[in-house]
Amino acid sequence: MSVLLALVFGAAACGGSDEGGDSSAGAAQEQAALPEVEFSSSLEASVPEGYEEPEKAGYRLGFLNPIKGNEFLSTIGKAMQLEAKRLGGSLIELDAKGDVDTQVNQLNQLIAQKVDGIAIFPLDPGALAPAVSHAKKAGIKLVTIDLNFESTEEIMGFDSQVWQRRDEAAYMGAREMARRVGKGGKVATIDFAVKVPSLVFSIERGKFWAQKFGLETLGNASNASDDIAGGEKAMTELLGKYADMGGVIAYNDASAIGAASAARTQGKRDLVFGGQNGASDALEGIAAGRETYTVRLDAPSIGKAFAWGLYDLRAGKNVPKTVNAGPPELITKENVDQVKTWDDQLAEEYGGS
Repeated sequence: MSVLLALVFGAAACGGSDEGGDSSAGAAQEQAALPEVEFSSSLEASVPEGYEEPEKAGYRLGFLNPIKGNEFLSTIGKAMQLEAKRLGGSLIELDAKGDVDTQVNQLNQLIAQKVDGIAIFPLDPGALAPAVSHAKKAGIKLVTIDLNFESTEEIMGFDSQVWQRRDEAAYMGAREMARRVGKGGKVATIDFAVKVPSLVFSIERGKFWAQKFGLETLGNASNASDDIAGGEKAMTELLGKYADMGGVIAYNDASAIGAASAARTQGKRDLVFGGQNGASDALEGIAAGRETYTVRLDAPSIGKAFAWGLYDLRAGKNVPKTVNAGPPELITKENVDQVKTWDDQLAEEYGGS
């Protein structure tokens, strides 16, 4: 499980300085009119963004971080810490380092410390279930993330869940892919070899929206190692099968960057490569022409939402069973130099504290 989660959240760093093939593949060329596709048909579109702003109080919160060394997850923890402090409370953040048993033990530790509320980014929801039940009996409030994509109400004993807005991110990525390769263009996908539910959902929705925008999805290859090298291998497999593809939709940025590298090695510099997450590897890769676009998830808003949700619950307020994080952001070479890093966002909101 520690290997499974090691880079699930896009922790792979961008390697090398191999440039070329900004793969804007007709970057912003005029294409045949694309179908008008509204995102309003998604269940995600019916969910409110965030929680009601809470009153200040000295609550003690906990955050079970699955892999603190991951940039995305570290940002969530930083944001929650800063927001808890702003609200007059405190945060105990524990790092499971990708180990399920460690996370279960850490949840029991926080229960024993009688914290007021716990935010959990679960490695294995099933393994945590007995401890979640114990926490509920102890009166501890619980929020989680992306637990159930099919229902806004059924969340396995948690009080509320935060959606990262992966469906909207998939929609935005497919729309950008269609804009660049044109209606009727052919695309392939790269998923993670380990079928992590949130990543399976992301790619499946990417295919769904690609077809809605008039693209033909050819097939898929899996990244076995969740890094750039794995993306290169997956792309080599795709190139051997689909000589006429115009682009690749990848589940993370490392895969997109690796795929672009493999394509350049074979002399193909006019393909489009789209990723998701938007950490520093993506910003560097797009600026250097090693990735066409990414859709960045709003990590700071997730940490803030965790704090607000737990504060509201602890104060006895009714909160939605499911809320959305802040909106995803499309990043391309045209706007990458204007994009604030997650750390910059936090410094701007909290004054660099």
